[in-house]
Amino acid sequence: MRFRILGRTGLKVSEIGFGCWAIGGNAYGPVRDEDSLGALEASYAAGVNLFDTADVYGEGHSELLLGRFLKDKPRDGIVLATKGGWDFTSGAHRKNFSPDYLRRACEQSLERLGTDHVDLYQLHNPSLELIRSGDAVSTVERLKKEGKVRAIGISVHTEAEALAALADERVGSLQLIFNILDQRMAANVFAGAARRSTGLIVREPLASGLLTGKYPPGHEFPKNDHRRRWDAEKREWDWEKVQILRKATGWSNDALVQGALEFVLSFSEVSSAIPGAKTKEQITAGLRASFSPRLAVDDITLLKKIYADNAVFRKGLLPR
Repeated sequence: MRFRILGRTGLKVSEIGFGCWAIGGNAYGPVRDEDSLGALEASYAAGVNLFDTADVYGEGHSELLLGRFLKDKPRDGIVLATKGGWDFTSGAHRKNFSPDYLRRACEQSLERLGTDHVDLYQLHNPSLELIRSGDAVSTVERLKKEGKVRAIGISVHTEAEALAALADERVGSLQLIFNILDQRMAANVFAGAARRSTGLIVREPLASGLLTGKYPPGHEFPKNDHRRRWDAEKREWDWEKVQILRKATGWSNDALVQGALEFVLSFSEVSSAIPGAKTKEQITAGLRASFSPRLAVDDITLLKKIYADNAVFRKGLLPR
């Protein structure tokens, strides 16, 4: 496993991390805890040290599982990242970045994770106005001074949110969406992160599984899978994009997974890509991108050109 530095946080992270949304059990279909723990163990054995979760994933279940896994592991070698700002304690999920709630959320996350600190505490998709105000960051800054948090990050959706977060010197890392199918963050945000030495963690590097090539438009996702919300038109466009990629590259599904991760990691501004996983088999497929990279410069150029030259890649994108 190769490692990179997460910007000015100084944290040394594996370039392939473990995204823990799926193991929460309420986002990517059913999952067994035994399989989740097996996937976590397999990733750790392979050298993965960045584990990214959030309190809202499975309403605490992802953090509890991660805490079970971490119980017998040396804490110093692990970079533990979680997020707060979605209040799920009163039924429906709602954003809540008030000082009292964030403090309580952080402390409850520490309890579930079985640790006295997290290496990275991230605001979980706050609004542009909240990022600009800096109020929520100030709350996390106080937690940092108390030793509960080592570094501050923000998870964002839009370019405007990312650029606003980059303007706050207290924010050491950004988590954002970037992949072959959605390269919008590459120009302005990546350049800004490089100038400010802000670390970048890329979520959805496989486009929520689309870049596995396994989900044609007619595929029926289970009820507890957030991808059920995608409309039929988007799914048709996304499938067309994947077929364009496969035809241009000649890649099999496995090669597409590896190539997609290597493409993300080809950007020096990216510190780590965090594909989600529910099984050991999924972990193995993702790790090849770090263990035996094979993407050439010409391949990277081709993937950028396909995105730029095909109008369908502008369709079906979620608001950014």
